[in-house]
Amino acid sequence: MVPGGFHQATISCAGEERVFLKNRKGFVKYALRYGYDLVPVYTFGEGDLMANAQGGWGWRFALNNIGIPAVLPYGCSWLPIFPRRGVELVTVIGPPVKLPQIKEPTKEQVAEHHARYLAEVKKLFERTKTMTAASADRNLQVW
Repeated sequence: MVPGGFHQATISCAGEERVFLKNRKGFVKYALRYGYDLVPVYTFGEGDLMANAQGGWGWRFALNNIGIPAVLPYGCSWLPIFPRRGVELVTVIGPPVKLPQIKEPTKEQVAEHHARYLAEVKKLFERTKTMTAASADRNLQVW
């Protein structure tokens, strides 16, 4: 599951490490309802695979909300729809965030466990960002 969806792709930017999770809570509600744990996963270098136009966030997010991806990627110079070559990708997986099963979780319960998950994603990022030279000096931007 990729909680950031189209918005995650829209905000991707070469040279930046970004996740679109700040207000994405539906996956947490679902996990609480069915008693699933959440496993933090992050891939370093993903934003470096393609250049992506920046700005115009309001109209681009509006398009995303109606199912039209507002991503304008550009990869290889000789065939822009292909990702750039030579980009180091490293995927890291953290320990599961244990969640209780709550048949009808309240907004407060969802917010509490969303905050726990987001904190674990941030910890995972900080603990492992030196695994690639490109990401060692970057900070995680949470949108």
